[in-house]
Amino acid sequence: MMRKFAFLAALLAAPAFAEPQDAALVGALGVQIEKPAGDHVHFSQGSGVYLGNGLILTAAHVVTVDPANPVSSVVLDGWKTDARLIAAGQSVDLALLRVEPGELSRQRREMRPLDVCTLGTAPNQPVIVAALGSVTLSKTIGAPVKSTTLNGDWTDILGTGYTHGASGGGVFDAAKGCLAGILIIEATGPGVELTQFVPAPEIAMFLAGRR
Repeated sequence: MMRKFAFLAALLAAPAFAEPQDAALVGALGVQIEKPAGDHVHFSQGSGVYLGNGLILTAAHVVTVDPANPVSSVVLDGWKTDARLIAAGQSVDLALLRVEPGELSRQRREMRPLDVCTLGTAPNQPVIVAALGSVTLSKTIGAPVKSTTLNGDWTDILGTGYTHGASGGGVFDAAKGCLAGILIIEATGPGVELTQFVPAPEIAMFLAGRR
């Protein structure tokens, strides 16, 4: 579930830009996730990114709402199936799920593993976001945020507010197509909405030895 925080700085909205040719591929990598909370009433909704080889990356707070149950439901290629939690970050809001090979389509099994960007994002960098079952365009912000609630580097913040269910969605470098981040926190304030993401260097550290 997307967590909301207030912030102190007023920022200008990022201008629109043309949609890259590989936006359709990014959309194919997007995953929708549901996880029962364990009380037979509530459940968590979020997004994720298909990394290849049956692995899905998402935000840990989406899939750890019921620690006793490691299984979440994911939607791939229009079909709902189970994915098992195999790793969750302790100091970073990331989690890794695995779908059994027999539950994947042949095309999905043959997909080339997704590349994680080698560098973090720059100010005003165009990105493509796969979340909530759709693909949208955004940019990183171009000015520092003075806030006691957003803990990341200000270059790890988008000038777009993504709502409930977007947590765990993928942020992709619009020029290179590599994975640049995973959405974790929506921040709202008067007239402005932002979203913080886990940047590529932290993703690479989390995935090291797990792919």
